[in-house]
Amino acid sequence: MAKNLNSVSFIVLLLVLLVASTEILKSDAACFTFLGECGPEPFTGSNADCLACCVALYKSPPVCAGRVEGVPAHCHCYKS
Repeated sequence: MAKNLNSVSFIVLLLVLLVASTEILKSDAACFTFLGECGPEPFTGSNADCLACCVALYKSPPVCAGRVEGVPAHCHCYKS
């Protein structure tokens, strides 16, 4: 039993080191920090329109995504 537990612990440690060393968590998929809202309320455009609004308002480096969310629809800007 202890041998199996040690093997599992070792594999988990290797996976954590692999994720940390490849910077998977710092990829574009990690774009989830709310930056602010953009545009009129309700926002009638698409996600692409929302992203364009966010880039115009907050500039391109901090903005990584713009998503239309909520009821009524709002344009939410996100940074990584």
